[in-house]
Amino acid sequence: MNTLYSVRSVAITIGPVRSLRSASALAQSQIADEIKPLNEIPRPNKFKFMRAFMPGGEFQDASITEYTSTMRKRYGDIYIMPGMFGRKDWVTTFSTKDIEMVFRNEGIWPHRDGLDSIVYFRTHVRPDVYGEVQGLVASQSETWGKLRSAINPIFMQPRGLRMYYEPLSNINNEFIERIKEIRDPKTLEVPENFTDEINRLIFESLALVAFDRQMGLIRKNRDNPDALTLFQTTRDIFRLTFKLDFQPSMWKIISTPTYRKMERTLNASLDVAQKILKENQEALEKRRAAGEKINSNSMLERLMEIDPKVAVIMSLDILFAGVDASATLLSAVLLCLSKHPEKQVMLREELLRIMPTKDSLLNEETMKDMPYLRAVIKETLRYYPNGLGTMRTCQSDVILSGYRVPKGTTVLLGSNVLMKDSIFYPRPDEFIPERWLRDPETGKKMQVSPFTFLPFGFGPRMCIGKRVVDLEMETTVAKLIRNFHVEFNRDASRPFKTMFVMEPAIDFPFKFTDVEN
Repeated sequence: MNTLYSVRSVAITIGPVRSLRSASALAQSQIADEIKPLNEIPRPNKFKFMRAFMPGGEFQDASITEYTSTMRKRYGDIYIMPGMFGRKDWVTTFSTKDIEMVFRNEGIWPHRDGLDSIVYFRTHVRPDVYGEVQGLVASQSETWGKLRSAINPIFMQPRGLRMYYEPLSNINNEFIERIKEIRDPKTLEVPENFTDEINRLIFESLALVAFDRQMGLIRKNRDNPDALTLFQTTRDIFRLTFKLDFQPSMWKIISTPTYRKMERTLNASLDVAQKILKENQEALEKRRAAGEKINSNSMLERLMEIDPKVAVIMSLDILFAGVDASATLLSAVLLCLSKHPEKQVMLREELLRIMPTKDSLLNEETMKDMPYLRAVIKETLRYYPNGLGTMRTCQSDVILSGYRVPKGTTVLLGSNVLMKDSIFYPRPDEFIPERWLRDPETGKKMQVSPFTFLPFGFGPRMCIGKRVVDLEMETTVAKLIRNFHVEFNRDASRPFKTMFVMEPAIDFPFKFTDVEN
């Protein structure tokens, strides 16, 4: 309601106004009367909702887009996702005004409900390791704020990534050789399980940052036991978290087999991480004793200087948060370029200018001049949204879509879904990287609502690994498209399915044809 119009209407209705303040107060009172309580927000039946995610249910294999488009058609831009078995209800909203309202009122220490199974493990099962340092995933309030402030300079400044350009290029060169080894000599298609190879590549790249070492899982040491343990537990934790903390689960009431598996998996990954970091520290001390010059610019070394516990926790969280999501994104980029060969040609033309030879090493300078590469990755994030959005716990009462949402309510902000909405993105079902570039005639960029494109979140609690993911993805896509023309000659009508982020629903036996020059 327009407040000024309301004040004038009140003045006409009640006669002479004693003061503007009294008229305004009455108008505000009328507005307040129109605000609805939380319990009037539409909601699905709790048990029907739970059944929809089970085998044979409506949303068992649905993509994020399919699930949310169905829910929006039924309930509108705001509804309640029922909680059960110890999990609270979540208010879900797809309104840009609501999303902005929540973010603008989140304060300096935003509260995002942690992954409860991981929080419980760190606080109740292994407090001997974690103590007060529970990591960004599990901590809240001032504890979170102090940790984030301490590690922000390490993760968020570009200079911290400079040392990784060359080793990441080498890791990708090794992956290129792996593709040549495993592709069919006649069809040039890689095996059906190529997703496993992509996951190994992403793991290898992130482990370089997390543990200051190359694990060799791509070619050199594919059976490395410590690396394989971390590789498998990282992926298992990702899936178990979805079952325990997003899907209906009774683990908070009774110890379920899924929770017990989660506990074993978390312990296994923690043991290996501690072992590797101990080996790193011992090797470092030996080098120092021998008088060697030590490069202390790595992220791991800088984390160790803060606190060895912080180094362990962040190393594990880098893998947990990054491997599956980044592997899915890389699959999506290759799929988009395969299905839109004209865009692949345009990207390769840009790469040929920057990378004169196939084995060109990338560095900070060469990576600056690749706008089309970044546009391709950005458009892929829009075309295949990597999840529903993000969550926040309201720090104060807020009004969302005309409903009063009290302090302490968890709100799921479905911003990613809006990236496939024609209201915000013209021709949303078309893959158009050019939408992210400046118009060659006007020099202007497309105007995008800042609350519709948030693949890495927003505000103080946005994803701390964004720069690492950007570097990894840009390096990998650049190397692959410079070396190969990529095709996908299979049905790709439903390539991904829903977790709390997406994961592949089909195999990706891409065809990799060598680029001649």
